[in-house]
Amino acid sequence: MKITRRGFLKAAGGAGLAVAAGTLRWPHRVAAGPSTTLRLLGHSAFNEDSDKAIAKIGNDFAAQHSAAFAGDFIDQPEVAAKLTAEEQARSGHDIIDLQDNLPTIHKDYLVPLDDVVADISKQFGNFYQVAKDSGYVDGHWLALPWIGNGTLGVYRADYFGQVGEQPPATWDDLLRAAGKLKKAGHPVGLPISQCEDANSILFPLLWSFGASVADAKAKLTLDSPQTRAALSYVRKLFSQMDATVLSWDDSGNNKHMLSGRGSYTINAPSIYLRAHREKMPFAPSVRHTLAPSGPKGRFFYADIHGWGVFKFSPNIDLAKQFLRSMFTEASQKTALTLGSGYDMPVLPHFDQNPPYAPDPNLRLLVGFMRNAHLVAYPAPPSALAEKAYQTYVIPNMFAKAVQGASDKDAIASAVTALTDIGYMK
Repeated sequence: MKITRRGFLKAAGGAGLAVAAGTLRWPHRVAAGPSTTLRLLGHSAFNEDSDKAIAKIGNDFAAQHSAAFAGDFIDQPEVAAKLTAEEQARSGHDIIDLQDNLPTIHKDYLVPLDDVVADISKQFGNFYQVAKDSGYVDGHWLALPWIGNGTLGVYRADYFGQVGEQPPATWDDLLRAAGKLKKAGHPVGLPISQCEDANSILFPLLWSFGASVADAKAKLTLDSPQTRAALSYVRKLFSQMDATVLSWDDSGNNKHMLSGRGSYTINAPSIYLRAHREKMPFAPSVRHTLAPSGPKGRFFYADIHGWGVFKFSPNIDLAKQFLRSMFTEASQKTALTLGSGYDMPVLPHFDQNPPYAPDPNLRLLVGFMRNAHLVAYPAPPSALAEKAYQTYVIPNMFAKAVQGASDKDAIASAVTALTDIGYMK
C-alpha cells in the first residue's frame, strides 16, 4: 500500500510549535465580508509543522479582514491532478501550491503577480535565482516563491566511525564506505525508484558527472559519455545497497535511517528532526554533510514551492493581499521556525540568520538556495522538464541500468521518453 507524506507523518507523530505571528501590516487593505472564505491548496509536507505555519498565518490574516481561511493540504504527487481538475471546472481554490516548473504548465490559468512581487522586493530585495526560475514565466511572475526544500547527506557518525570512514565528500568516498558499511550490516540507501526523492538525488548526481538532460538551449544531451560514467557509478553503488531501493517511495529513506539499520542517505532534514524530536537513542549520531561531489563538482537540487492565484477565483484582490502578508518579518519568522530547516528562505534577506542556524547540523542549509537548481538545469525552466520530473525519466533510466540493461539501452529508453514528452534532439 502506498504511504503518502501525510500518512507517514501521522505514523511518525510530532508536536506543533506555537509561535506568535504578530501583526501583519501591508498597504492596499482589501475589504472582505464575513461570508468570504479564502481557500488555499498546499502540499502536505513531511514536516507537519510547515502546514501549521501556513494555517497560522492564514487564520491571522483572515481575522484581520473579517473573513475565513481554509487550508487544504494533500500529498504532493496529487497536487498536479487536482489543479487540472479545478481548471477544467473553473472552480476550486483561490491560492494554489505550484512546485518547481508547474507554473509553466498552468500559466494560462494564473493571475500575474508582478505587483505583489514588486512590493515584497522593494522592502526585502530580490529573490534567489532558483526561486525566480520557478515563479517567473514568459515575462511575468505567475507564482510567488514561498519556501525552498533542499537535501543534505544524512549519516550515522557512529557507523562511519566503526568502519574507519569520515562523512563522504565525494561519490567515490561514498562508494568506498558503502562496501564497508554493507559488510557491517548498515548499508547505504539511496532510492532508485519512481519517487520525488530519487529525482532530487539522481539529477544532481548526473550533473556532477558532467551530464544533463538538455543543454542551455533545451536540446537533448543525455546520450553522452558523461551519462555513461554516471550509470557505471550507480551500478557499483547499487551493488552495495539493498535491492529494495528500487521500490522505495518518499518515505523509504526515512524508514531506512530511522529503523537504526541504515548508515547514509540523502534527504531533507526530516530524518534528523524526527530522531531528535522523539529522542531516539541514536539521535546524537545522526549528522548532516553536504551531498557528494563528482568529477565536475558538487551540485544542489531544490524544490521551490510558490503560490499562484487562479484567474477564476472570486477573491483575487484578497488573495494578493494575503500573499503580501506572508512576507513580513513576523510571518517569515513563524514559517521558518516551524519549518525547522526543512523549509528554507527563498529571499536572501531572510537567510541571514534563520531560526535554525544555531543548530550545527542545520547550519549547512543557510544560503543553500544561492547555488541550487531546478531539474531543468542547465536548460531554462519548462513544462517539458516538469513532465520529465513527474514521469521519473531519470530514475527509470538508472533503474534499468542497475537491473542489467546496457548503457545504450538504458539511455535510449530515456531519450525515447523525453522525445515523446516533446524534447528535441
